[in-house]
Amino acid sequence: MVRVRTPRPAPLAAVALLLLVAPVGCGGDATLVGTGAPGEAVVAGTEAALRITIDPDLVFYSFRQGNPDLYVLDSSTGRQQRLTHSHAIEIDPVYSPDGTRVAFMSDRDGNWEIYVMNADGGGTTRLTFDPSHDSRPAWSPDGGRIAFCSDRTGSWEIYVMNADGGGVTQLTGAPGVDVGPCWSPDGSRIVFESTRFGDYDLWVMNADGSGGPAPLAAGPGADWKASFTPDGSRIAFATERDGNLEIYAMNADGSNPVRLTNNPARDDDPDWSPDGGKVAFFSDRDGNWEIYSMGADGTGQTNLTGRRGNDAGADWRPFPQP
Repeated sequence: MVRVRTPRPAPLAAVALLLLVAPVGCGGDATLVGTGAPGEAVVAGTEAALRITIDPDLVFYSFRQGNPDLYVLDSSTGRQQRLTHSHAIEIDPVYSPDGTRVAFMSDRDGNWEIYVMNADGGGTTRLTFDPSHDSRPAWSPDGGRIAFCSDRTGSWEIYVMNADGGGVTQLTGAPGVDVGPCWSPDGSRIVFESTRFGDYDLWVMNADGSGGPAPLAAGPGADWKASFTPDGSRIAFATERDGNLEIYAMNADGSNPVRLTNNPARDDDPDWSPDGGKVAFFSDRDGNWEIYSMGADGTGQTNLTGRRGNDAGADWRPFPQP
């Protein structure tokens, strides 16, 4: 059995990413091997033959074949297709701002590293090369940089690098755990999760790390997984302030938090759609983790995946650039 370990808030780790899953391996899948320096292409077995045949608007990861791989989904038709075929663990996919690439984290080379591939599943490139763990990538709005978290100094901190893996810069360094970076749409700020007050709370800092981080949401219970609306006016996030895991939205300055989900199950990991009209999230309300969508006001909550196995970590594909 494989236990997935990744830097998430402790409650979320217990809920989602410390899941016990089926034995790793799906007969016939290519094992993807990474070598070389940052920005160097990965030796990818039969990866070149793997191409998607649907027009997806979401990418996510799923345990449905045993170990977690990346999948894409057309939410209008429900059609889904597997994007990675690896014996490794592949999670936390995020589209680039132009929708042409996907960054993700994987242990395919023995520890957690950041990779990027084309949105059709080809051309995988390893971006980080460090004996520590690097995880939870987040593209800058201009696509030129990727924020991520790493324990390379002995504690989890927020870093940023160029989109080709070069120019790695540490942004945080205070006591506690700092993970889960999320860029504001104008690229000026980064919201992240921190244990500086003991529990996981949302903090905000300038995108270059200057000025010192400030608390943004520090209510009772853990707060994490921030996602900005496309216009930057609101932030959706997951919280345990009501005793179980729910999705809230608040103003970008932390004011006026509004509860969007109200279910005895656990709802987590919100992501705003490119038009701001929907929020994707995952929930175990139907017995296992599935990807759901709801309106920006919490109405119309709909199961999008509906498959055996756990599905999580959905990210909307940006609209095509003019």
